[in-house]
Amino acid sequence: MEDSLRKVRVALLCRAHSVLLLPLCASPSPPDSRTHRRAASRAAQSSHATRKPMKHCLLLAAAAHAYNASTPPTKIIKSNCTLQRFPPIYANRVHFFSFVAADLYHLLGHALRYYRHLGLDLKNQGQVWVHNASGPVALEKTLVYLRRYEIQYKVSNEWSSQTKREAANQFLLSLPNDAWLVYPDLDEFFAFPCEVLNIMDQGGLLSGQMVDRVAYDWHLNSLRPLPRAAKMNNRSSIDYQFPRSCRLTGGLLDTNVNKYTLVPAVDAAGKRLRYINAHSVACGTQRRSLRHVHAQRANDCHGVTIFRGPAVAHYGFTKITIPVLERKLATYKALARTSGELRHRDAVEHYRKLRDSFEYCPLTKSFQFTRKARRLLQRRRYCDPLPPDVERDYAPSQFCFEPTKAPRPRPTPRPSLYRKATPRPRALVEDDDPPDD
Repeated sequence: MEDSLRKVRVALLCRAHSVLLLPLCASPSPPDSRTHRRAASRAAQSSHATRKPMKHCLLLAAAAHAYNASTPPTKIIKSNCTLQRFPPIYANRVHFFSFVAADLYHLLGHALRYYRHLGLDLKNQGQVWVHNASGPVALEKTLVYLRRYEIQYKVSNEWSSQTKREAANQFLLSLPNDAWLVYPDLDEFFAFPCEVLNIMDQGGLLSGQMVDRVAYDWHLNSLRPLPRAAKMNNRSSIDYQFPRSCRLTGGLLDTNVNKYTLVPAVDAAGKRLRYINAHSVACGTQRRSLRHVHAQRANDCHGVTIFRGPAVAHYGFTKITIPVLERKLATYKALARTSGELRHRDAVEHYRKLRDSFEYCPLTKSFQFTRKARRLLQRRRYCDPLPPDVERDYAPSQFCFEPTKAPRPRPTPRPSLYRKATPRPRALVEDDDPPDD
């Protein structure tokens, strides 16, 4: 009992003195090696370490090595080849899960079509949870897409990060041992390298960094729905509607941009994987808090390697962004008041900072990036320049240099006392019907 308590104290001290122990923890060799003994002797002779005995330094080095060894090594894939479609023998092992908001039905159509073209069997190996946040009309439009693609779905009236994590872990635990999971948010379009087949054979984890896609005119434009297959063209694609590639999430907002794009059901030791949050996983049932919230981890996973693959296209700046931000901000404000946890307060600050990056433009009747945000993005070069041929294909941008606050929603008219209004059934527009390709 005393030994276990001592190990816990040493581990806590190691985390608290990470800067001091950096030379001791840098080497992947075991802590009792000659390298660590030399590093410990040099640290003991320095002015900062003369107060600490040699044994204490070695114990801290051992604890630091044990902590760092819990995360698998990382390899960067330098190939530019992107997989167009999974072969059937591999696609039969890949499952799909997502937690979506009902008012993002147009984005849902683009996402389901994208992942089906990658070869994923959404009908037999897919599941979607729908957050009913905007009423029956938006929910019915979402269900039209889900029924067309014949994907299994569940409707939830609640949303939180914990709800998403529990739903994803529940689906991951139900998969067979040789299965793989693709778990994107609705606005994340995963890309897979051509080496993904070798990664699956090795049992590795595939990761990618999010790159935000922004409209050409720096506005939060509405996403045009997918037409039918006979009317498809390049202008209908989502990447044409949002051509700019920017690093807003990681640069301007300083948040985690690493996402696991392909996760095995078990590691090499046969331990089940589970999500700690949207960016990190763990193996087994041992609970361990993340040392850095914005770091990507694979705690206690053995025999696996993390591969850094292609970038993840993030279409998170559309017309529906502001209502979704306001809803998330209200949710985390309520959680921060009731629980008082630091992670909920951090989420409030994050979404508040993101909300302050936009302003309403009466000229275009849409939200736009603020002048400060646009100058920051262009000065620090967070966004990649557009090719000249692509830039000539778009109309000049229109900005409001004296923006105003967003107009308040009109109040719902009261029903008449003399005549009962019967709402007309609204038929789906042709563009609301998902493509049948």
